[in-house]
Amino acid sequence: MTSPSSLVPQSRRRLAGVIFALGLAAGACSGDGDVLKLTDEPTPVQDIQTDDAVGSEVDLTYVTFDDGVSNFTAYAGKPLVINFFARTCPPCVSEMREFEAVYTDFGGDVAFVGVSTDPRKQDAQILIEETGVTYDLGWDPEAQLFVEFGGFAMPTTVFVTADGIVHEIWSGVLNAADLTAKIEEIS
Repeated sequence: MTSPSSLVPQSRRRLAGVIFALGLAAGACSGDGDVLKLTDEPTPVQDIQTDDAVGSEVDLTYVTFDDGVSNFTAYAGKPLVINFFARTCPPCVSEMREFEAVYTDFGGDVAFVGVSTDPRKQDAQILIEETGVTYDLGWDPEAQLFVEFGGFAMPTTVFVTADGIVHEIWSGVLNAADLTAKIEEIS
């Protein structure tokens, strides 16, 4: 039989584990370039980001918001920006209006696909209505595409050249100026 005094250390370990997990989640969604500060020196996202998908083709299918299926190869001939977002991620929400503005500024010369990782489609639809995005949208409730592209933090944006090759994967918030600069790199 376990005595109450022997449960205290186990409870503290669980609490420490929960606090650590919450710190990871908060840091991963912070968008400030630091995922989690365990030391005095911040760890830049670029040092953690996996670039395994860079250089690969984007021949991947996804579910559209009208319950259809599409493939990222449908955007061949134009640079493509794929942005993973979730309603529960404040940095994702904050950058969506800027993504819409940049999408509009490029006037159809650059394709955008926003991919929600929200488990419930209605949550993503509420966010889309709130932010007013008009670019194409997909739904990835089990985050399979997110993982396929090497995403680890939200938001994550994938930049694809006009010939369908992944150029860069960026985890963290992008403002309009930075997004525009990254698009110009692949145009």
